[in-house]
Amino acid sequence: MSFTIKENESIALVGLNGAGKSTLVSLLMGLLKPTNGEILINGIPSSAFDSQVYMRLFSPIFQFGATFADTIENNITLTNTSDLSVDSAIDQAGLTKDIQALPEGKHTSLTQYLDDKGVSLSGGQSQKLMLARALYKNGQVLVLDEPTAALDALAESNLYQQYHELTRGKIAIFISHRLASTQFADTVFFIKDGRLVDTGTHSELMQMNEEYANLYNVQSQYYQEEDDSND
Repeated sequence: MSFTIKENESIALVGLNGAGKSTLVSLLMGLLKPTNGEILINGIPSSAFDSQVYMRLFSPIFQFGATFADTIENNITLTNTSDLSVDSAIDQAGLTKDIQALPEGKHTSLTQYLDDKGVSLSGGQSQKLMLARALYKNGQVLVLDEPTAALDALAESNLYQQYHELTRGKIAIFISHRLASTQFADTVFFIKDGRLVDTGTHSELMQMNEEYANLYNVQSQYYQEEDDSND
């Protein structure tokens, strides 16, 4: 598999469940090591890079993010330093009002494992916390791996619009088996059976790739049905 991602480009990496999307990105980020062959970044083997420096390039948001028995602030910073302030990451992630409503603000403990006064976040708040964590890390490549899988189709589309605005000035890779992300991306990578079968803009793939177009049209019915149900 070979592909090019340009500076500050947003990529929608799409395909059905099991197509190999998450595996591909985990290999790219260094979370998995190839059992055969090697990964080349601009012609240089990824194994030639300092692993810690290399992994700092990536700010991932996974479908299921870990919440630790610590303060909200430490859950965002993970005790690391960044060019971006914690308050700025919280604000960009849309968590400011939620955190201001807590008695100790960003110093409030999460979970009650170590603090009886700890709080539990809702699913939406946890999602925003993961976004704040990724924004605070401030890596050059923001990776969103199925972060909206638990949402309905319209909420997913709205959240991708928010993510698209926040990722300006960075490389962004949006991974989803649903195609809500494709209209906001500069380029779509269509993955099938572990292979990159087509690339292009959403409009181009709708015209050139019948399988992609059929998949999109089937899914778009859910967006239309949910929109009609809210009228």
